[in-house]
Amino acid sequence: MGLLKRKVAPPPADADLLIVDKAPGEEDRERLRREHGVVLVTEAQDGDGVHRLPEGVYGFTYAPGLKDTPLFRKSGKRAFEVHKLNGGDVATIGFVTPETEAKLKTLAQTDFIEMYPAPREGHNAIVAVRMSRAALRKAHSTRETGELSLTVYPA
Repeated sequence: MGLLKRKVAPPPADADLLIVDKAPGEEDRERLRREHGVVLVTEAQDGDGVHRLPEGVYGFTYAPGLKDTPLFRKSGKRAFEVHKLNGGDVATIGFVTPETEAKLKTLAQTDFIEMYPAPREGHNAIVAVRMSRAALRKAHSTRETGELSLTVYPA
């Protein structure tokens, strides 16, 4: 049998500029990680409750807002990113409407917000909500609905 030969197109001249698409919102998350000075939980810490973890780490969870939310190395479709900040405060990272983002910056009274773990239609502004300023409106796994409903208090 003879070998089939096929022509392969040469790589484009700007091949070194090839950009790999990142998940929606990933650049925003990376910026917040740098600002917060956090690194991914280690394999040994994987699944530990946030209050047992050292400051300066982040991970992913389907149970944000619980008292000792477990943080994992691997993210999932509806998992929220959570940062344990220097000083011990815990921040949940999520996406809200631009109107909600503006409201959070100047919050003068208790309010309710809904946030999602990834950008979606109308919810494309990333925020870091310090859980010392928030409470769950209802406890549930975000695997079911994807959203997180919080009562947020003024600073």
